[in-house]
Amino acid sequence: MRVLFQGAGAIGIAGAALFTDGHEVAVVSRTAGPNGRATYPRRVSVFDPTHSRKVGVGDGSCRQGSGRAGGSNEGEIGGAEGRRAGSIDGWSVTRVAATRRVTISDWAAAAADGSWDLIVLTTRPDDLDAEVVSAIRDISPAFIATTSQVEGDLDRARAVFPGTQAVIFGPAFLSERLDPGAPAEVVRAEGSRAGDADGGVRTEGNRAEEADGGVLTTGGLDGVVGRKAEPGHEVTFWAPAGAPRFFVAGPSTAVRALVSRLGRLVLPVPMEAVLLPPAVFIPFVAELSVRNGSWVALKSHLDRPAKAASEAVRTRLGVQVPVFGSAAHVVLEAVERIVPIDVTNYAGRHFARHVGQSRDMLAGWAESADPAHALRELVAALDALDD
Repeated sequence: MRVLFQGAGAIGIAGAALFTDGHEVAVVSRTAGPNGRATYPRRVSVFDPTHSRKVGVGDGSCRQGSGRAGGSNEGEIGGAEGRRAGSIDGWSVTRVAATRRVTISDWAAAAADGSWDLIVLTTRPDDLDAEVVSAIRDISPAFIATTSQVEGDLDRARAVFPGTQAVIFGPAFLSERLDPGAPAEVVRAEGSRAGDADGGVRTEGNRAEEADGGVLTTGGLDGVVGRKAEPGHEVTFWAPAGAPRFFVAGPSTAVRALVSRLGRLVLPVPMEAVLLPPAVFIPFVAELSVRNGSWVALKSHLDRPAKAASEAVRTRLGVQVPVFGSAAHVVLEAVERIVPIDVTNYAGRHFARHVGQSRDMLAGWAESADPAHALRELVAALDALDD
């Protein structure tokens, strides 16, 4: 299947990386330029349950000797090398399982490249500018998927792109884009002993970087040429092994057609299974933003988001379903242990970029909820952040 991801943000780039094994995939961005560019999203590894957390560094998976974590699937640029630190040191640990090459092009190049079956919108339908809407209509894909789980956005996608089958894709992975100015990662070339020695991400060589204009740096060992990721374009992501990459909901005909062509990459679910989870967790996300992204502060102020979640869930189910702060505390601590990234920092950074969407979701539930005291209080607290 030929798939375009609209928008070179974290979801678009990570989603493209996760689709590359069996499909022709590209990311489209207005800022790509006429010659396009390549990006190298890094997949964070899973925990090694045998690791004592006393040896090595990081929270990634481990392999003995020179075994490659993450395998060597098609489309994969390289795997991070696990290694023995010594007979008494035990396992060393790396945070990266694999790095993949994703092509970013502009809309003119995408249109010139032939027909595309599916376009995945990573921007809300109403937030697409006229130029992008026109480009998508010209391509005229058979399917449009919106990753927005804001209630009503599926209908908005249908209205913006009439005649195209529209569904919701609920991401089943975590992704983050490194801010400009943050330290860049160095990708070392395939065949280098330096890659084995320092746990760096290995690539198939420097030809791709020379072709796509990537920034080249020369390593100090064996004259190794590596690629330094361009600040602002570095993406890391984590997807549970064996799990679907998106939950898909929408008209049954469109969902069945996508499942038959995308296989295990997507899992069909009822619409409520896509729209209900945000009603539970978005109030906590909003409280996290109110607390300036402090995970510790959130865990100490769970009563208001728990009440807001109860109010929001009632709008979806029509019955009162209590959400308890004590249960939320247990869930948050479990997430800290299970997810192989520093979720306590990730969550604050990630959701700070989406405060507006969180506010819109809360406000929508508040209009329908009765009572909606906690929801309205959270909306007011988010509004105060802009004052």
